[in-house]
Amino acid sequence: MGPAVHDSSDNAAAVLQGREEIFDAILGLDADTMRQLILGFQASGGTDLVVADVLIPVLRRVGDMWASGQLSVLHEHHASRIVRSVMAEFRRPATQIEVQVPVVMACPPGELHDLPSHLFSLMLLERGLTPVVLGADTPWKATAAAVRSCSARACVLSGMKPAGLRHRSAVVKLLAQSAPVLVAGPLGERTSIPGVIALPANWRLAGDQVLAAATRATSPATVGAS
Repeated sequence: MGPAVHDSSDNAAAVLQGREEIFDAILGLDADTMRQLILGFQASGGTDLVVADVLIPVLRRVGDMWASGQLSVLHEHHASRIVRSVMAEFRRPATQIEVQVPVVMACPPGELHDLPSHLFSLMLLERGLTPVVLGADTPWKATAAAVRSCSARACVLSGMKPAGLRHRSAVVKLLAQSAPVLVAGPLGERTSIPGVIALPANWRLAGDQVLAAATRATSPATVGAS
């Protein structure tokens, strides 16, 4: 189990310790320890803490070390696989949601890394939203169809290639007529598409911004994209 999280000073120390322990478990390919640490943090500190403060920094570190040749692809794939499997075990919010507020989440065509989208969906679920995660490399038509079919109140796009979004600005602008479009990660860098909002790098603030956009949107989506 992860270190107990109490006041802010304990929180900071526990987070730093937990990051190192999870990273060590990744290096040792120790799936059981990694699982116990992640679930322990979620139980003691909540979803925002385990996602934004623990997992994202650790996964970013693993990715950077893989890119520089310090870690093998084995470590990156192992870490991603364990995180995906543990997410299904996360404790869900205890409060019953009376009104569903669907939010479609997708990685546009050519964007193959959808783990951040799945992790962010847990933070949106914690905020009372109903994430509909389409995953990696999702065609624009499929995203538009999902927005329409579930009357989505917002659409969150995430990815690493901002040029891909700018080159399809007409499609994205049309999608934004259906529901607020919010863009996470490098995909949203320097975006100036009308109706499209670039989310902040701070994951908590980004989650709050999606919540605000989704709860402001009251009209079901009706417009498609090609």
